[in-house]
Amino acid sequence: MSNSYEGFYDGGGSSFNSEYGIGFKMSASQLGFSVNPQTANQLGDTMNAIKQGTKVFEVSMLMPDVTETIPTQHFKEMKAIMKLSGVKPSVHGPMIDPAGFDEKGNWKQEIGRADNERRMFDTIEKAAILDSDGSVPVVFHSSAGAPGAEWRPGDKEKGENDRIMEKGVAINKETGEATLLNREYKFRPEHPELLEKGGDVVGRNKDGSYKYDFIEGAKGKLFDAESTVDSVNAAKWENQLVEVAQMSKHASELMETPALNLHDYKDAYIVEGTRDIVDAKTGEKLDYFNSEDGQADYYNKMRSAGLFLENAELSFAAAFNQAYKYGSPEQQKELKKLSEEYSKKSDESRDMIPLGDGKVGVGIWTPVKRQGLVDDSLRELQRITREGRAPELFQESNEFALDKAARTFGNLAAKSYDELGKDKAPVLAIEPFHPGAGLSETKDMVELVKRSRENFAGQLVDKGMGKKAAAKIAADKIGVTWDVGHINMIKKHGFTDKDIVADTKEIAPMVKHVHLTDNFGHADTHLVPGMGNSPIKKILEELEKTGRLDEMKKITEAGGFFQHFKTSPHPLTMGAFGSGIYGMKAGATWNEAAGIQGAYNGGYGNLNPGIHHQYFGAGFTTMPVELGGQMPGGDSRFGGAPMA
Repeated sequence: MSNSYEGFYDGGGSSFNSEYGIGFKMSASQLGFSVNPQTANQLGDTMNAIKQGTKVFEVSMLMPDVTETIPTQHFKEMKAIMKLSGVKPSVHGPMIDPAGFDEKGNWKQEIGRADNERRMFDTIEKAAILDSDGSVPVVFHSSAGAPGAEWRPGDKEKGENDRIMEKGVAINKETGEATLLNREYKFRPEHPELLEKGGDVVGRNKDGSYKYDFIEGAKGKLFDAESTVDSVNAAKWENQLVEVAQMSKHASELMETPALNLHDYKDAYIVEGTRDIVDAKTGEKLDYFNSEDGQADYYNKMRSAGLFLENAELSFAAAFNQAYKYGSPEQQKELKKLSEEYSKKSDESRDMIPLGDGKVGVGIWTPVKRQGLVDDSLRELQRITREGRAPELFQESNEFALDKAARTFGNLAAKSYDELGKDKAPVLAIEPFHPGAGLSETKDMVELVKRSRENFAGQLVDKGMGKKAAAKIAADKIGVTWDVGHINMIKKHGFTDKDIVADTKEIAPMVKHVHLTDNFGHADTHLVPGMGNSPIKKILEELEKTGRLDEMKKITEAGGFFQHFKTSPHPLTMGAFGSGIYGMKAGATWNEAAGIQGAYNGGYGNLNPGIHHQYFGAGFTTMPVELGGQMPGGDSRFGGAPMA
């Protein structure tokens, strides 16, 4: 900031300079704040905010466990006090991950997502208490545990995209297991041209050789973080298939010699509990096993291989489940055919054959047939997945979290609409978290809001509402909290003010609520606006183009500043925005008053230091009578009206 809006010492920068504060003037009536998210005494903080003259205050329920300590009666008291004083509330909801991750980044399956959704709705119900007029903005983070990705600006001269993922995370959809993704160069034996100079494969030449896009200064083949997900899926899938093949091979080896010696019994079965062996095709009875040739032992060995065969069948079933569940629609069609064929042949090679009268035949060659069926089916499964692609068991973390978080926010909006009513249902203002966290990229936020609205609107349509009306309500009730401090933190990865403004332009149509805070781009320090290097003026100018900036509540989050300097951020915020001291728009503004020495309407400064109030009382009620203090009897010298 080139010119300070507050002189921290006498002789500080002139507050009359037109480049005051952040250079964006705003009425104090639009500026609010939240104080301490670590206290359950939000009622006390509300009282303190009202004493400071704010007309907007954000009740902080950020810490989940602390939130549970706020009594219901306090919400009712805050509502009454805010209504009497004309203060409009907003609520910052607890740090709970809408996709179902815990604070350590572990995915807690669908049950975790549903639990978090219920807890978030509890916050919405409490928020609805605060304002009988409804539509209280309730802020929830887009993620609070979901792992994200690290991005850097792309080098256009090298043909890179605007943003490059340097590191990311892939999530196993079944287990929640996280696998790191890295953008890196690897030496591959099939690409000798890339051993000494790096690049990427972009196709093949007419002679079948690889076509390369060489990258200056690099060595090896480029593997970007996003495509590494495909490699992870391919590796995991190959391991799954190898496991089935190994078990089937082990069973085959155990049965190889017995099968050769029992070839005459290929289509026969033995009646259970007897020594009767029958040819299933002719009905002819066959001789029992020849003990001298060891046929009985071979039969027993074949039966004992069944344990390995059962494991092979179970592994194949698990692989088929994964392939069908996470395969493409085209693969699912082929897998259905495989399933039908497998089921048919499995019935034909049944181990137990009902014979009537309670008798059962046991197929002698059944284990061999079953093992052959597993082998044939495994080869077909390999063909289907290799011609298409490996099942997408792992998914990039942001894409994985998107649908789950959108489901949560859509459900919350729908439940609020149903149980609280259209007018009372709060506005869900989703806030992107720090860069690197899940769903913090602007493109992900746009998609999250879009899918959340579609979910909500779909539920309204299912209940009989028209599509246009449902879409409008969804757009009204679900949007974004744009935190000017959070977006500023992309600077630590090499982005600039220009990128921040571009992101703001992209998200602006969805913004419902604004968090004003500042930092230097490296940590979420929660400084007062104007004390860091966030381009707040440019951000607000971009939001102003929507024509809705006046409708958005602007909340200063300056808990870090309050913690270290033990002073309210509100006067400093009003100074940063050049807010007028008086509502009639006359007299000095807060930024001017900070540097004025001796002006009456300054209201404070060396002319009227706080020590005077200690001597003579807050309303100067203990001043001597000669100076205008109260006369005996309680009346003042001026007009006889009480001073207090």
